[in-house]
Amino acid sequence: MKLKITILFVLSVLMISCSSEEDSKSKQFTFLDFEKDVLLPSPNSQSIIFYSFDFDENLGKWELKLTDSENNDVPVVLTSAAKTNFAYNEGKNYVQKVIISAALKIEGVYTLVIKNKTTNQIYTDRFLVNSDVFDQLKTETWESYNVSPDITPTTVYDYYYFHNLKNTIGSEIKTNGIVGIDLEDKKTLQKYSLDFSINTYTKKVEFIIPTGVPAGIYFVSVRYNTLTSAYFVKDIVVQKEKKPAILSINKNTFKGGETMVLKGSDFRYKMDLNLFSATEFRQFELLTSLVFQDKNGTGEIYLSTYKMDPTFTYMNAEATEINFPIPKNTGETDWFYSNLNEKIYFEGTVSVKTGSFVSEAIPIRIDYK
Repeated sequence: MKLKITILFVLSVLMISCSSEEDSKSKQFTFLDFEKDVLLPSPNSQSIIFYSFDFDENLGKWELKLTDSENNDVPVVLTSAAKTNFAYNEGKNYVQKVIISAALKIEGVYTLVIKNKTTNQIYTDRFLVNSDVFDQLKTETWESYNVSPDITPTTVYDYYYFHNLKNTIGSEIKTNGIVGIDLEDKKTLQKYSLDFSINTYTKKVEFIIPTGVPAGIYFVSVRYNTLTSAYFVKDIVVQKEKKPAILSINKNTFKGGETMVLKGSDFRYKMDLNLFSATEFRQFELLTSLVFQDKNGTGEIYLSTYKMDPTFTYMNAEATEINFPIPKNTGETDWFYSNLNEKIYFEGTVSVKTGSFVSEAIPIRIDYK
């Protein structure tokens, strides 16, 4: 009997030990993004969705706290957490979709605090609740960095936004009574009021973010003379203007088969990675291209950001030099840098484009024969 009790005691200790070891396996999770950063108010419970890496799918290990703009506690429930089929880092980091539920009854700023009870990791973020929203905000740079794997016709894209580029509200919003466009810093809630215009042809609202607005993460809203505002459903990341500059070219007249060497600065836009999450797993890049233009038109050759592509080697890591091997003969695929019919020479200009920023054009001539 004593032996039996001893064995049971040892088994109990082992079970407790294994259980404790299992409990301690929670990783540090990475919050990626809310599906929507601005939600509509509702007296009933609604889903609040965000995406993450390494979020422990044992829901009992999490403690949530949600407060509204009046600092009232809002009941919140962690509904589900599951991996999607979308992964980064060569399939090592799967994006997870996490759903929490709460009744968002009043408008304003809500603060969500997420705590892992095993690791004591705490993450805090904000989202807005507003009764008027819009879901299309276009910019000149049509490149996005969405983390959501749920790409559908109604997906709201996370575009890159920059100083001194035109932005257009594509949604059908009320344009009568607009008094300004507001950018509200997500961390400090400081507001910046911007000028706007209404395109006479499209009737869409357009605005430019000036350099006086610091780079950062912002809520965007249209402010009306009725003291109400319509908010874009996503926050936006605003970054500085950086135009590429060609400081020198090895020569201006080339033969087919020679190498054109451009030296300068900012040939590839370097993102402020402090404004993004999971930068060690995800790539944040703008397309860079050489732009050839003559009287017949314009064409671009893209310089890849991926090491496996041949054009990746054309630019150095500092983005200050491009070595472009000019083809010996032109063909159908590179018609845009040869004369239209005979395809025996090109006479025009070359410039460097990264995103929507373009350098000054340099005159060149290429003789293929």
